[in-house]
Amino acid sequence: MPSPSSHSVRLDQPLPVTVLTGFLGSGKTTLLRHVLASPRLSKAAVVINEFGEIGLDHILVGRVDDSTVLLSNGCVCCGLQDDLAHTLRQLFVRRASGEVPAFDRIVIETTGLAEPVSVIRPLLTDQLLADCCRLDGVVTTVDAATGAASLDHHPEAAKQIAVADRLILTKTDLVTEDERRALEARIRALNPAAPLIPVLNGEVDPGLVFDAGYYNPATRSADVASWLAADAYHDHSDDAHGDHHHRGPHGAGVEAFCLTFDEPMAWAPLVQALRSLVAAHGPKLLRMKAVVAVEGRPQPVVLHGVQHLLHPPVLLDAWPDADRRSRFVFITDGVGRDELAARLQACVSGAKVAV
Repeated sequence: MPSPSSHSVRLDQPLPVTVLTGFLGSGKTTLLRHVLASPRLSKAAVVINEFGEIGLDHILVGRVDDSTVLLSNGCVCCGLQDDLAHTLRQLFVRRASGEVPAFDRIVIETTGLAEPVSVIRPLLTDQLLADCCRLDGVVTTVDAATGAASLDHHPEAAKQIAVADRLILTKTDLVTEDERRALEARIRALNPAAPLIPVLNGEVDPGLVFDAGYYNPATRSADVASWLAADAYHDHSDDAHGDHHHRGPHGAGVEAFCLTFDEPMAWAPLVQALRSLVAAHGPKLLRMKAVVAVEGRPQPVVLHGVQHLLHPPVLLDAWPDADRRSRFVFITDGVGRDELAARLQACVSGAKVAV
């Protein structure tokens, strides 16, 4: 991870990428079909695994080649026939040559069994793609009727929920209120902070789904406080000491918690600590978000990681609010809060973890 001083990021330049995921039959395709009808998505590029999984005939205009079609709403739609990095690179080449319209964002629909990290990886590890696009957020659909069973039997379903920036609860008309509340409680144990949005037949305001990152394109500013949502991890109901964490249901290994440090952190030890954590526990670190006070710098640094992938650090122009403490939000699978707190505490001279 480079120093924040050596990584200059122009947040208004790379195109936003939204990863749309969710377990089999949870309503990804229905949601995608609805949002594609919105003017907000009229210049989007959509990457899906097979055209046959989504009804495109009513908006199909023409075919560029075997993998790319143009839609009547202005979108470009590609079938994922090669690896994702190749497909995205080809999209940008065609955009530059004028072969396809100049799309302004990308939506990637995964398969129902995909782990979102496999989709996020090329956005961070492929340098050309990293220069052209940025991860805006992960949107996960959850079937209200079958979501509990998916969580019981398929670890992929839990990971899709844990890494989400937006959670879309579908088919709520097929369950009772008690069943819905029970599922929502399980979802919140996995991901306390992501907005949970109920929808019917995929009908949702695209404004609630997209632009989920810490950069707000409308105001061209950072909204780190909403993105971090540290307060959502403060759960005092089952711990008299105010331990800021949620545990997964029935003793499951997934936990969500916030670590707060009052004093600035030394950058080099922090980088070493994060690299050490990734090396030791990469697949178990489902999500990390942080805003960090760094020694010797008046501005905060934003950090973001998914499993073994660490995004380049971003140095903000100013703090998002009056709180100048370092705050780390973790969602982990089998990595305890105490170990992470101890490793990070070593990066702060005389600091204590706030609980």
